[in-house]
Amino acid sequence: MTTKPHLACDGRGRPLAILLTPGQRHGSVCAETLLERIRVPRTGPGRPRSRPDHVVADKAHSSRGFRNYLRKRGITHTRPRGQVGG
Repeated sequence: MTTKPHLACDGRGRPLAILLTPGQRHGSVCAETLLERIRVPRTGPGRPRSRPDHVVADKAHSSRGFRNYLRKRGITHTRPRGQVGG
């Protein structure tokens, strides 16, 4: 039995959200849950920011379902190099 940490970071490498899953769980299954955990406090009044502007992920996160999820939330993404298709 192993575990796998999934981490969402900002552009400077600072952690925004973490999710711990069983080691055999594929990373793409957890991507939406991980993004839903992001909460960045605002400097002034208002709710914490919960939607990143852009996502860069490895090839495991390039599924059509995940890309549709990002599109619906208005999040741009960088497709991994060498990826074929839409």
